[in-house]
Amino acid sequence: MAWAIWLSYTMISAANIVTPGPANLNTLRRALQLGFMPVLPTIFGNALGLAVGGILCAGGVTAFVVTSKVLWTVFQWLGVAYLGGLGFKLIIKREHIALGLGLVQRVPPWLLFREAFLLAITNPKALLFYLALFPQVLDPNRPLWPQSTFLVLTYCGLSILSLSTYAQLAEKLRERFLTQARYDVFRACSGLVLIGFALKLAL
Repeated sequence: MAWAIWLSYTMISAANIVTPGPANLNTLRRALQLGFMPVLPTIFGNALGLAVGGILCAGGVTAFVVTSKVLWTVFQWLGVAYLGGLGFKLIIKREHIALGLGLVQRVPPWLLFREAFLLAITNPKALLFYLALFPQVLDPNRPLWPQSTFLVLTYCGLSILSLSTYAQLAEKLRERFLTQARYDVFRACSGLVLIGFALKLAL
């Protein structure tokens, strides 16, 4: 793979990653609730989900799912159900945040990791992105697995960088402007946005 092609892939990936979506919104919400360091499992859970999706695409599994109407419908509705369920949870369930010196909100790291992983693996956005770009940038005259791995790692690295930036910005906002009432409003709005994403997938 030529470096110019990889650079083009990187720029397109960055534009796709920073565009507001479920992963960015979920990371922003958790960072407002917890701060930057506790939300690292969310960032890496999302990266692992993206990596698994990339491996599936590289292995042709996702291409098989896409060509099967039944399997693709099942996969799509799993994403709709998870996004919609998370959205309703954000609206209905109330979370208290600890604000002030020495006060830290506790959420188990495994829960944050699982939440982000499932959000990434059930969202078709990244999988469709892989499917659209991989055939355009992979060199069929060279071994495909090293190229695919490099592309997936690039995408995951950009995602970690993007979500870390979102989380750090959220932490600054948390320290200066966040109150319980504002967090409740943001949480409800986040829920509505996720339900909107779910409806978009459904349609």
